[in-house]
Amino acid sequence: MSLMTKADEVLQPKNIPYFNVAVVAYALGLAACFTANEIYHNGQPALLYLDPALVGSTLLASNFNEQISDLWAFKEEEEEEAKEKVAS
Repeated sequence: MSLMTKADEVLQPKNIPYFNVAVVAYALGLAACFTANEIYHNGQPALLYLDPALVGSTLLASNFNEQISDLWAFKEEEEEEAKEKVAS
């Protein structure tokens, strides 16, 4: 989710902010995990639900923003180094 905050700052999406999508996807993935836990009465690994929800929703949002390749190639470290070079 923090990566999506950085992606919002650097990529500046046109339509849908990535952080907002990530928060909603996380909530829905967690709700799915708790629902499966109630149905099966057995502990569920949360990442089984959270990872696909976050990755899928982020890719869908990047498709709407027409930034799939930009988001896929996004690296937080390089962006921070570029900002530091500009600042100095």
